[in-house]
Amino acid sequence: MEARVWPRPAAADQAAVVRVLATIPKYRYPIGLRGRRDAFLTVLLGTLHLTREQARSITPADVAVTSIIRIRGHVVPSSDDPVSCAACAVTRWLRIVGPVWTGFRGDVIRLLDPMKGNLDRHDCEQPVPGEWRRAEQLLLPLDVHGWARTGVSLSGRSMTSIIPARRAAAADVSIAEKVGVVARRPSRFDALTLQEAYAELGATDAAVDAALARLTAVWGDARALDTDLEQAASEPKLELAPDSNE
Repeated sequence: MEARVWPRPAAADQAAVVRVLATIPKYRYPIGLRGRRDAFLTVLLGTLHLTREQARSITPADVAVTSIIRIRGHVVPSSDDPVSCAACAVTRWLRIVGPVWTGFRGDVIRLLDPMKGNLDRHDCEQPVPGEWRRAEQLLLPLDVHGWARTGVSLSGRSMTSIIPARRAAAADVSIAEKVGVVARRPSRFDALTLQEAYAELGATDAAVDAALARLTAVWGDARALDTDLEQAASEPKLELAPDSNE
């Protein structure tokens, strides 16, 4: 029997699965793309305890999306926290695997936009469009730029390296992913009128011009000093006359 990455459904192993799912990036391109693929792999290997060969052969026909997510008849559990929910990890990947498969990078980037992300809501409770069924296989190899290799499933060797790396990252430090509209800090320019804004821009331009002038002057002085030093070094040294008392 093929060895499993998570060999037994022990409580400690399930706690590790939860940590991995919680810390894997879910937004931003391409790290969110790779993160969602790896979270899907984590569910297959760590939650459902499939072998690597079983995982790499998963196709859309093996997945049922209703009020309960099933993969080859196995129920994918949900949990209270959407960030570490296994069912959410599956639906997040299904949302983007269709355009990833077809090469529609713009659609993938749009779906991974952190400004529109929401990690407080269960993804598995939202309708999932059927584009994911276009992909011939679901566990796609991805290059560093986010392009998928179609017609080839993720290798067992890649799975063996991905899972320990994700587990190590989750054990090392847990950094909450920031999504949604980013609030900008208030500044002294917020309340300026258009005229005042133009005046501030003019003052800034003048300050930049003055700084450039000072830099030019310093550079000129430095070059002049360098020239003087070179001339001094090239001049012959005067020899002292011998002492007549010797």
